[in-house]
Order: sequence, then structure tokens, then C-alpha cells
Amino acid sequence: MYDHYAEAKALFEQANTLLGFRITDIMFDGTPEDLQQTQVTQPAVFLHSVVLAQVTPNFQPDMVAGHSLGEISALVASRVLTFEAGLLLVAQRATAMQAA
Repeated sequence: MYDHYAEAKALFEQANTLLGFRITDIMFDGTPEDLQQTQVTQPAVFLHSVVLAQVTPNFQPDMVAGHSLGEISALVASRVLTFEAGLLLVAQRATAMQAA
């Protein structure tokens, strides 16, 4: 998606800036151990889900649902939350869970 959709690339790059680290480097070239860190995994799953919804033609759901982390992705995909607000919420959640 990063290489084929300008909107996807823009969201990935925005995530790099908002998170304060290059999540794309870890997602595309990192080790399994790097990707398995909760503070990386959760933003990566969120990012993939939201980007997929953004680049899917005619994505206009009548309703959305998600479980746990998926709830935040669903809220962003349905435009209840902005991408920035959702990603920052996920990052905060992931940091707290990593610490726990």
C-alpha cells in the first residue's frame, strides 16, 4: 500500500512523525522481535487497518465495530476520530500496556 497509494504513503509518513520513531522502518525492515514489542505492534496494526480502509474504493460502511484495539481503528475508519487522534490514543495505550 505504501508504494502504490499516495494517500497511504502520506498516512505512514504522518505516523512516523506523530510517533517520534520510524514505524515504517520497523514494519518493512525490522526484526520479528522489534515488531513484537507492544509499543510497535499496536500502532502498526492500527496503521495497517486504517490505511486499508482509506485506500479501499467506495469504503462507506453503514456501521463499524471492533474489539479492543480494533475499536479505535473502527472509529477512525468511520471518521468519528481523526487519524492523528486515533494514532496518538493507540500509542498511549500501547506504551501503558508495554509498561504493564
